[in-house]
Amino acid sequence: MGVLVLSVVSSGAFSPVRWEPRIYEGSLKQAAVVRSHVRKDLGGFAPGLVDDVELCVSELFANAVEYTASGGEGGEVVRRLSLPEAGLLRVEVADGGFTDTRPVVAELAGDDWFTSERHRGLLMVSAIAKSWGFYPVYAHPTLNLGLVVWADLPLDPAQVPTGLPRFVHTT
Repeated sequence: MGVLVLSVVSSGAFSPVRWEPRIYEGSLKQAAVVRSHVRKDLGGFAPGLVDDVELCVSELFANAVEYTASGGEGGEVVRRLSLPEAGLLRVEVADGGFTDTRPVVAELAGDDWFTSERHRGLLMVSAIAKSWGFYPVYAHPTLNLGLVVWADLPLDPAQVPTGLPRFVHTT
């Protein structure tokens, strides 16, 4: 029995792409600006993907403001976008830390599920993203200087706009 090997030749090798990070005031009033910037920064990408990224970023931003020092006076949230590999768009949101909590998908059951107005954001992110997780901004045994929560969204490499530079400036 023979083995059939198929190979796909692309017009060029994949090069990772990073967008310039955006920094926002840690206020829920900034959520509309965050969403607007996602749409602007991902101009040329498939509308459905942009919708998914917008939802994920919105939820991660809200969590950073709600549950960390980012939501306090002078707090900030940093948003990053990248194409780390072909077929994958990564969203990262860095918070200001100083919290004892870690991101988890809420496990609501029964009436709690139907009456709860909170704790659904990461459930939506986990349903949309290929994978998600978090890592410390700076690994230190006693200081909590913040977390970066990330979500990887699948995309068709053919739908990446042509001519995208390796580093995208955001204005």
